[in-house]
Amino acid sequence: MGRKGNSIFEIFLQSVGLYFTNIDRFVWYMLFPVLGQLAGFVLTFLVIYYYTEYQTMILSAIPALTTPLSMHIALGAVLFPIILIWCKSFWEYMVAYSAVNSMTENMLKSERVYDFPAHTMMITRRWVSYLGVCILFLGLLLLSSTIIFTGFAWVLLIYYAFVFQIFMFEPELSPVDCFKRSSSYVQGNFKKTLFMIILIGGLTYVILPQIVLTFLETVKGINYIKDLIVPFISVPSLDWLNMVLSAMGLKQIMPVQVALFISRITIYIVVIQLLLPLRVICMCLWYKNFYNDAGAMKKIDDRILDRAGAKKQKRK
Repeated sequence: MGRKGNSIFEIFLQSVGLYFTNIDRFVWYMLFPVLGQLAGFVLTFLVIYYYTEYQTMILSAIPALTTPLSMHIALGAVLFPIILIWCKSFWEYMVAYSAVNSMTENMLKSERVYDFPAHTMMITRRWVSYLGVCILFLGLLLLSSTIIFTGFAWVLLIYYAFVFQIFMFEPELSPVDCFKRSSSYVQGNFKKTLFMIILIGGLTYVILPQIVLTFLETVKGINYIKDLIVPFISVPSLDWLNMVLSAMGLKQIMPVQVALFISRITIYIVVIQLLLPLRVICMCLWYKNFYNDAGAMKKIDDRILDRAGAKKQKRK
């Protein structure tokens, strides 16, 4: 069990062991949250692409769509279910940030994870508070993407590394208090926490995605994905980019190269998202170095049993 005093490397290796022992379950658990987001993007692109490409044919076949209002209503009606799929998958992906912490506590006792709905329900039943945590966290991520605040935002992300663990294991705290408590845990341990994030980040954002990508390139899987993308990239669409490259004295790019780049990026993103449980497990074990209240853990166990439909023993 992750207990106070474990070294960074011990926790890191333990998290890797827990994840790969249950990798089949975690991959299955993350399939819809990850592939649902991908499907949402792909389907949205296809609808817009085919509408733009065959707009004249569509309008001649359906005269009612000739007015801008009717056209937008029809397009919105087609895109609405696709957007719903994306929103649901994205929400379930965010829920996994905290639900996997409950699963980790389960694995520390039995080395196996089971009853995913029970763990997930522990988060969704507090969806209002959790939505607040997610909005604050996503706002911080958005801030980190701006050039001016990048450095400052990334420092804050380190201080708020335990937000989702705190939401899970300290349910009495408000969304804002979760961030404050995380900052208090990291203070005095900033370098160690940073090193842990680099360690697990390097594994899940670089090493493992590159291994999967290399394997797919070896078995020609990337070429299959590339061939699916190439027809949607026309040479004229790259004219502006090639003009810039030509002015810089660089070689022009072709649709095949763009399709190959998109294929690789897509594989990277999918693998990185599928590995979310591994990152959460690692940070959960590291969090327990700062918070190891047996009473609080007992409350979590009781709530898991309650969500699973088991009867809780009455406390004397």
